[in-house]
Amino acid sequence: MSNAAAVPHEDAPRPPDDKNKVVDSLTEVVDDWRARVGELRVQADLAKLDVRDRATKQLDIAQNACLAAASKLREARRDATVSAQSLSDGVRKLLQDVKDAFEAAGAVIARG
Repeated sequence: MSNAAAVPHEDAPRPPDDKNKVVDSLTEVVDDWRARVGELRVQADLAKLDVRDRATKQLDIAQNACLAAASKLREARRDATVSAQSLSDGVRKLLQDVKDAFEAAGAVIARG
């Protein structure tokens, strides 16, 4: 017997357990980013008014991307047909949006 059949192809459907692991893992990442956004929002609140306004806009973008990712993860947990790979790709794109907005807000605050 060949071992080739034992190794799942990347495009092959994954069992639900894999999807649940992906959802759980990405949920932790989203939660971490939400906490980081909250911490940076406190720093923005302490900044000068013009800096605060610019940083708040970027943090709002980051927060909205976190909310979209969390919503996508909740939907995926209920949707039996969603693949772990497509879920992961979509949420990782949203997390990149969070990171970009977070870094932009941090740069605005740092420049003060």
